[in-house]
Amino acid sequence: MTQLDARPRAGDTVRGSAPADGGTGSGGVRGKGLGGNSVGLMGSAVIGVSTVAPVYCLTSTLGSTAGEVGVQMPAVFLAGFLPMLLVAFAYRELNKAMPDCGTSFTWTVKAFGPRVGWMCGWGLVIATIIVLSNLAGVATSYFWLLAGEITGSSSVAALDDSKPVHIITCLALIAVATAISYRGMTATKGIQYALVGLQLVVLALFVTMALSKAGSGGPDFASSLDFSWSWLNPFAVQSFAAFTAGLSLSIFMFWGWDACLTANEETTGSEKTPGRAALIAMVVLVGSYLATGIAAQMAVGSGESGLGLANPDTSDNVFAALAGPVMGPGLGILLFLAVLASAAASLQTTFIPVARTVLAMSAYEAMPASYAKVHPRFKTPGRATVTAGIGTGVFYTVMTLVSEHVLVDTIYALGLMIC
Repeated sequence: MTQLDARPRAGDTVRGSAPADGGTGSGGVRGKGLGGNSVGLMGSAVIGVSTVAPVYCLTSTLGSTAGEVGVQMPAVFLAGFLPMLLVAFAYRELNKAMPDCGTSFTWTVKAFGPRVGWMCGWGLVIATIIVLSNLAGVATSYFWLLAGEITGSSSVAALDDSKPVHIITCLALIAVATAISYRGMTATKGIQYALVGLQLVVLALFVTMALSKAGSGGPDFASSLDFSWSWLNPFAVQSFAAFTAGLSLSIFMFWGWDACLTANEETTGSEKTPGRAALIAMVVLVGSYLATGIAAQMAVGSGESGLGLANPDTSDNVFAALAGPVMGPGLGILLFLAVLASAAASLQTTFIPVARTVLAMSAYEAMPASYAKVHPRFKTPGRATVTAGIGTGVFYTVMTLVSEHVLVDTIYALGLMIC
């Protein structure tokens, strides 16, 4: 493995963009042939939000978090946000010094040597494969739920309960996302703007309607709660074990913001723009999570009965249970559509960090050289992208066959790997 000057000498600023010819630039940054100046500040921030997929994260994690920490769910969201915010500040400074698409892999090699960097790179790759499989699973479930809502047929929605149908649909979605990612980020930049905008608008509508239903006295909202500032107190969690479990889930909900940085070599102003975009994405995410979590908790409570967020029958897919009661049969379809769009958009953009990490590891001789090849037309790491797609499909297929609660199991497996 090529060492990136593991202990930088005084005066070595390792600044500057990688040269287009694939050589080694200042500070040991190697050009990889990626398309430069493809996205700006807003586009980079949209990539960060899209990769995290706030609506998907909320539907798959809101109930599990409430089950662990009860009404202290908003406090745990804040507790998970703080370390990730500090990491974002650190990443911003590291990116200023060395704007390399390998991000944590390259920076760790630079600071601690090739062995630690190799472990860091593989940790990121494995964690991303796990989250890609989870994204594909949620997208598949909501595809059939939305199809059932549109057709008015419960038998169509029930197709998701068939493992063969679920797996085949999931593999098809992974294949489509892989193909789009193979063709480059800019090809779908406009679509990403639309999908992220849709998510935020639908979340705002859900929050507004949930707050209006809180305390309404309807049969579905008998467990509604009045807002209390104590919900924001992390020290009120009943036990440290519950807090750590909730924190792991909360950290999972911020997964993906660093996609802004893995696209740094393709971003205008690669030294500063990705770091700023990451901070913008983090603020948008924590605001969305707090507003949605508080509104949902006020509407249905955090208990295990009825529509309570911690109900084990609905906790792994909260919005599927709340869409109709909160938003009605007409607008409820928008929530299904938002989750599907969220998971599908994130499934595509999440290929950005894993493919570019593999590309960087190959460029610095930590993986076979064939993974460093960039498509001459699309300027993307084609082989790395396809390999990530195959790995995701295999992992999710195996997990679905051996686990009855594959979504929750993968989330718990992922939480601590993110840091």
